[in-house]
Amino acid sequence: ESLMSLLAEKKRINKESYSTGSYSEIHTAKSRLEDRFGPIPEELAALLMIVRIRHRGEKLGFEKIIIKNGIMILFFINNPMSQYYKSPVFQSVIESLNKNHDFELKQNDNRLRLVNRKVESLDKAYALLGKLGK
Repeated sequence: ESLMSLLAEKKRINKESYSTGSYSEIHTAKSRLEDRFGPIPEELAALLMIVRIRHRGEKLGFEKIIIKNGIMILFFINNPMSQYYKSPVFQSVIESLNKNHDFELKQNDNRLRLVNRKVESLDKAYALLGKLGK
């Protein structure tokens, strides 16, 4: 297959994966790519993991996630009057912070965020998000 068809398929699967976002859907998309084109490049595997991280973060109420230089910053919803802050999801995230100390809760400019300075990989970032909200 040509590089253009690989890129087109990758784009279609990424869009499809992002719209559904479940682990099984992303895994299925990855398997389809591997069946059609062979082992997927590391860059594509990273892209699929980023999609999984975004979806897990969104489910927990983070509207922005930055992962860079071993640091992950999770930004909560910017509007302090949001109903999210009264939701069971938010309460669960805060309770899980008390149980495990993987994150620092920080606030500046009225923006609430969580910071972890020990994120060696995207897999680690995904696992850390999995510990929140339990």
